[in-house]
Amino acid sequence: MNQQLADYRKSLVARLKAQPSEFNALLEAVPAGEWHIYRVADGTTFHQLLTHTRDVEVLAFWPRVQRILAEDDPHLEAFPFHRWSLEHTYHPEEPPAHILSSFTRNRAEAVALFQTLTPEQWTRSGFHPPSGPRTLLWWAERMYNHARNHLLEIQAALK
Repeated sequence: MNQQLADYRKSLVARLKAQPSEFNALLEAVPAGEWHIYRVADGTTFHQLLTHTRDVEVLAFWPRVQRILAEDDPHLEAFPFHRWSLEHTYHPEEPPAHILSSFTRNRAEAVALFQTLTPEQWTRSGFHPPSGPRTLLWWAERMYNHARNHLLEIQAALK
């Protein structure tokens, strides 16, 4: 096995594991009255962005990871647009702490799984219509980068 690739995967899993704590720090930094104010550059609220981040992880990324491990070269569904969950599953009354708790539980499950994968499992893939064939490693990177980008959006709006 390529040690550099193994080290990269281990580092990625560690970064995935750390993200819920980064979001928790934001939860503490955003005053309660500001969760529903449109402050993010694209016209969303902190609440909408946190919900979207959790929903994409729980409803899109995680099921894809599971299918790639369970099936040989599955055909993965595409979602119509990036923020689809805000139109279909958004509940503005859901407390931010509950959203973060759900995200944290799902992420812990993903990290626990990623820590057990063999090098061969990391290379398993599924076909994603907009992107083509994508490996499990690609999906783990996507999970991290998607959450990271939205974390940075909230941090920028807080400044």
